[in-house]
Amino acid sequence: MKKILWLLALMGLILAGCSDDGTLRIRNNSLEEIWYEVNNGSTEWLNSGESDSYSWKLSSSIFGEEDKKVTVDYGGGYWFWYDYTLTKTVKPGKTVTVSIIGDAGEIEIWNNSSEFYIYYVWLCPSSDDDWGDDDLQGIIGPGYSVVWKVTVGDWDILLEDDWGDQFDSYNNYIAPETRTTFEYTGFRRASNPVGDKKSNAEKYTTRIEDKCEKR
Repeated sequence: MKKILWLLALMGLILAGCSDDGTLRIRNNSLEEIWYEVNNGSTEWLNSGESDSYSWKLSSSIFGEEDKKVTVDYGGGYWFWYDYTLTKTVKPGKTVTVSIIGDAGEIEIWNNSSEFYIYYVWLCPSSDDDWGDDDLQGIIGPGYSVVWKVTVGDWDILLEDDWGDQFDSYNNYIAPETRTTFEYTGFRRASNPVGDKKSNAEKYTTRIEDKCEKR
């Protein structure tokens, strides 16, 4: 009789299951302070390199486990073009991490020649067919540079100097929160004039809208 009662009690525990913490960790991998909201709650701020955690009691049994859908909204300052919303599934006994970093990087064109001038600069995502409009709208003299803030991803670069020579560079990955410098010396020109259409650019899947802004 005691054995039967013990087995019934054990089966009851198994059927009832148990509960454990499911954890959401938000980590700021950006160089700057970011903001975030969990489940449309209050706005919280997180310094660079810091993290916050949220936990929920979730049950599990032989019939399955309880999970929780959690919505996280976040954004930042200079290194963020956009604000983002994402949904994570938190499960009992496990930790889900949201690592946040900016979606912007920088392209610097440095004129390291002694006597040549850069008259035109075209910057565009590697997925685009056309170069578009001149992004410089000015002149880069010897020893000077100009910086553009762009969305993270693959970019193509074309410039033209005061001699009419063109210099091109394709499929350059621009990393988040990083300045990538391209040096112009005036001595490596494109083998053929590039024109309005890009002939050898590969196609890449990028965000819906790429951005480029002269600093």
